[in-house]
Amino acid sequence: MATAQHVFNISMALMDELSLSEGQPVHAETRDYLLRTPKILTVLCNELYKFSDTWEKSEPGTRPVYAEVTGMEQELALDSFITDTVLPYGLAAHLLAEESPSLASFFLQRYQGLIFNHGGAIPVVTEPIRDLYGGV
Repeated sequence: MATAQHVFNISMALMDELSLSEGQPVHAETRDYLLRTPKILTVLCNELYKFSDTWEKSEPGTRPVYAEVTGMEQELALDSFITDTVLPYGLAAHLLAEESPSLASFFLQRYQGLIFNHGGAIPVVTEPIRDLYGGV
């Protein structure tokens, strides 16, 4: 499973925020992004949990809730497609919302497009339908 740091690193690469000297995503200019990331990832993981192949049905009448992301080394219990492809765009959109609305909009459209195009692509288990009424 990927960590929050892994998703952050991909987002920083998408945002062109890697350090020029070291090629690393964590430096003085990304500190604010780093501090905001766990809370944003908590929201995004709750949005995306139902699309992950790690999603487990909850008890009837309850909603499955994703655990809070509390640190950057925390492993995210989502499949690799979500962590490596979808989450980085969502995180980048939220981090740039105030600083660069046009770039944030691009990342948000990409995030929503990935959910729309691939969200329903999770393998499902089917079962036969029983006719309870004995009709034709």
